[in-house]
Formats: sequence, structure tokens, C-alpha cells
Amino acid sequence: MKLHRPDRRLILLIAVAVVALWMGILIDRWLLRPHRSSLVSLDEVAMDSLEMEPIPPKGDSTSSYYAVPVQEPATFPFDPNTADSTTLLRLGLAPWQVRSIYRYRARGGRYHQPSDFQRLPGMTPELWNRLSAYVQIGEKYRYYDREALAAASKGASSATARRDSSSTSVAAPSDSTYRPRYPYQEKFSELTILDLNTVDTTTLKKVPGIASVRARQIVRYRDRLGGFVSPEQLSEINGMPPELQAWFAVETGVYRKLNLNTTSIEQLSRHPYMGWKRARAIDNYRRSQGRLEALTDLQLLKEFTAEDFVRLQPYVEF
Repeated sequence: MKLHRPDRRLILLIAVAVVALWMGILIDRWLLRPHRSSLVSLDEVAMDSLEMEPIPPKGDSTSSYYAVPVQEPATFPFDPNTADSTTLLRLGLAPWQVRSIYRYRARGGRYHQPSDFQRLPGMTPELWNRLSAYVQIGEKYRYYDREALAAASKGASSATARRDSSSTSVAAPSDSTYRPRYPYQEKFSELTILDLNTVDTTTLKKVPGIASVRARQIVRYRDRLGGFVSPEQLSEINGMPPELQAWFAVETGVYRKLNLNTTSIEQLSRHPYMGWKRARAIDNYRRSQGRLEALTDLQLLKEFTAEDFVRLQPYVEF
């Protein structure tokens, strides 16, 4: 078969392209690749030498930018309520512990006594033994001493009586007796059992270890739940000490329940034991299967576990 001139030109161009491709492959394999592998090996040797080079002693002018000595933890007096991140890192705390302290302080939390700082997540016995003697709580963050306040009040009353009984026009000397910056919050002197579902923030702040922030946390979590069923649920609040549970009991039941057939998906998702995924699974079930008669209707859904059913049982209705 005789080919036309355009066809012959096309075949010729294809042949030239194939030959050029093969020539490029051969040149790369025989000439360039050995040279490249030698360059890579030299770079690896150079990097190994940098990694193995010892850190020069302190004050050595030959220090390189990549040789950074490890700083040993220091011990010095500090206030965890005001110390900045640089100070906390110098003390030997991990970066994630410093972030935890900053988050706690941003939410209004304060360390009122050195033992409060001991509850920092990740605080080991060795670290606490090294830092405990150096924790210095500022005066405005401390719990007030009742005996000191009583003495101060007595001294102030005596000074007032002296000023009233004096007939001289000479100004009385200034009273240097200590006066607290914030009003004193009366605390229970002995264990008092409170109903966790009816107690208000004012009474909560009378419990030793509970100030304004923790009182608000307890009330907000109670509102989200719809009521407590056990004092152990306080452990679900971030940073709540377990010893506080001894002050509470649940004498009144749950005051707000979720109707799983009528409550909207948005309202379901706001419950601490529900969340968005479980709320959406319930909504999908209602659309496809109809009304729910019991929690066991949801046992085939992957979003729910046996533990979820136990926790949700007091908070749902149908």
C-alpha cells in the first residue's frame, strides 16, 4: 500500500520522537544517575556530621546555630496566678501544662493555696517535691483567715471608739489595721449536706473549696442536664475536686426531661449525654421508623452504647 506524503511525515515524526525518548533514558541511566547518587551520599555524610557534632561549652565563640543546649529546670519563688509562660517553662513544666494553667486562669479560676496547684494535670510527686516550697500565693488570691479578720475587726472597733471619745481637734492617726480587699465569704464550719438540685450559688460559695467560678459551673451544668441524679456527676465538670461530693446529696429528682418523640434535634444535641451525633441518629430513626417506645428501640444504632442507655435513662421520656 502506497502512503501519501502527509502520512509518511507523521510516521517519521513518531519514529524520531521514540528514538529521542530512548536516547534520553539511556543518557540519564548511564551518565547522570551515578553522579547524582554520589552527590546524595555526600549530603548524607555532611548531615550526619552535623548531627554528631558535640554541643560546644557555654561561652565558646564557635557555637553554631544548630547547637542548642538543653536548659535545666530552675527553682525559684513564683505565683501560679500571675506567672507568665516563660517563667512556668523555666520551672520545668511541660508546654501542655502551661496551656492548661492559662486556660484555667482564662475561665476565672485561681489558686488560693499551694495545694491547689498540686492538682495541676501531669503534676508528678517528684515535680511537686521540687516546686512546693516555692509556690507563693499573692495576698489578694488567698483564703481569708477568720482569726486575723476577727482581730482586725476588733482593732477597727477600738480605734473608732477612741476617735469618738476624743474631744481634741487633732486628726487621729491613720488606722493601719489590715482590711480585706474583697468582702469575706462565710464558710460552713462543719460538713453540711446540701441538695444538689435546689442549692443556689450563694449557698454553694459557703462550701469550703467552692468560690464564684465553681458555683457557676455547678449551676450551669445542672441546667444543661435538667437536674442531677447523683453527686458523682460533679466529676464530669472539668477541674471539680472529688472531695466536694461529700457535701451534697440528691433529694429532689430530675426536673426537666427530654421527650425523644417531640424534642427537636437542636435541643437534643445540647444535652451533655446526647451530643449532635446521637441527636441526629434519633431524628433519623423517627423519620424512618416512627415513634420510640423505649430506649431499647435504639440499641441497634452504632451511636449508642450500653453505658449511654444507663446514663440517659433518668433524662428521657416518650
